[in-house]
Amino acid sequence: MSNTRACASTRLMASGVMLFLWLIGIQPGRADGPEGCLQGEHIAEVTRFVADETTNPVPEVCVRFADLQERRALPASTHEGGHDDEIAALFFPGIDEILLAADLDLATPLGRSYLAHELVHAQQFARQADKRASCLGALEGEAYNLQALYLATRGHCDEAFLFQARGMLQSACGYSN
Repeated sequence: MSNTRACASTRLMASGVMLFLWLIGIQPGRADGPEGCLQGEHIAEVTRFVADETTNPVPEVCVRFADLQERRALPASTHEGGHDDEIAALFFPGIDEILLAADLDLATPLGRSYLAHELVHAQQFARQADKRASCLGALEGEAYNLQALYLATRGHCDEAFLFQARGMLQSACGYSN
């Protein structure tokens, strides 16, 4: 496996982080109103894709970039092996905010795929799927599968395969617990 593929897989360690932080009540600083939230065609395009593919509305969330210093301010338990610079994106249900790594390029399909993944989590929490899921991995499986679909529909089949495989592993509840 190439370093690029290994990094892409590693960068999604936010899967358990998002739920862990929500469960223990840790929340990042919220953007000061809508002016602190990202807007634009990339975010609108991904939001439409997620809504169309899941046939569920995407709740309103604040999407913003978080630099390395902000991500380092997260609890140490969110940094697998101290690689806090590898967290690509996090959704915080208590405040409906998605933090994206400051170096995540939303101009690329791979960058936007991370946003699609987190928007699925926003949908899940809006419909309280977290309370009915057989395990937390089931929620991740759904998010990874949509992320893979996003990449595949944009011609990024190799990356799509990796995320789809990760989704299958995560959704096997024995694996993710």
